[in-house]
Amino acid sequence: MSDIPGPDPDSGSDIDIDVGRGLRIAVSVVVALAVAIALFGGYHQVPEGHVGVQKSFGAVTGDQLQPGAHIIVPVKDSVQDVEIRPRTYTMANTEGEGDRPSQADAVTVQTINGTTVDIDITVRYKIQESDASGFVTEWRTVGQAEERLIRPSVRSQLRDEAAGIQTSEIYTNDGRERLGEAAQQKLESAFEGEALVLEEVQVRTVDLPDSYDQALNDKEIAKQRVEEKKFEIQQAERDKERQEIQAEADARVIEIRGEALRDNPVVLKQQYVQSIDDSDKVILATDDEGTPIILQTGRSSGGNTSSADTGFSTNVTNATAGN
Repeated sequence: MSDIPGPDPDSGSDIDIDVGRGLRIAVSVVVALAVAIALFGGYHQVPEGHVGVQKSFGAVTGDQLQPGAHIIVPVKDSVQDVEIRPRTYTMANTEGEGDRPSQADAVTVQTINGTTVDIDITVRYKIQESDASGFVTEWRTVGQAEERLIRPSVRSQLRDEAAGIQTSEIYTNDGRERLGEAAQQKLESAFEGEALVLEEVQVRTVDLPDSYDQALNDKEIAKQRVEEKKFEIQQAERDKERQEIQAEADARVIEIRGEALRDNPVVLKQQYVQSIDDSDKVILATDDEGTPIILQTGRSSGGNTSSADTGFSTNVTNATAGN
């Protein structure tokens, strides 16, 4: 009996070591699996303002993922993020401003007068959140929708509409509104049945040729000169009217004076006497022998009245009294 071995006192510790090792291995496997999933596409983060369109082996499944973290089957599944916030597509004549920054990209049209005009335009739109999967199925990307739908629709409609507008009208507010409304109607029709919502079409700038700009400036200058000439003519007419009114007033005064003098001859004689210059000689009458009496109306120096002046005054008084 003494030859039979007894139980090993350390065997329990060996079992504990094996269990702990197994747990550590299991945890490592789970971590490795999680890392593999993340590395091979099992994790996807949909950003804010986007919808995740889920695909299976590259084909759209119709399932959509909201913003946030999602676990998908790697290799088999994938997610395309589609922005559902409002977007703008701009075609502009200034390089670096539109969606083709490396070139001038305005819409070139011809007016009814044959004038070539460049039009800057911006289209504001968005993708329907509820049909983001349909958008991806039809257009795949936003760039494809802009190049294949928005751009050609706007260009063709603006050219058709501008062909019926006068050059003198196309650069005015009314002309720009007409172009914008035509482009908006065209896009609204093109967006029917699509996963796109049109918000606004804005005609920003209408660039006329330099020669036409110069012609407009010359026309405006000529118009200003015409207005200035009209003002001068009106001013001259007003001056003429004032002169005519003044002449009529002066003539009326003369007429009134003439009537007054005709009615009062004594006043006329007095005015005649007052108008005689100091150097004048006046023949008033003749004496009894027929000799003319000539009186000198001048005064002597010092202010003393001459005898001739005295006689003149007396005779004038008598003559006046006699009348």
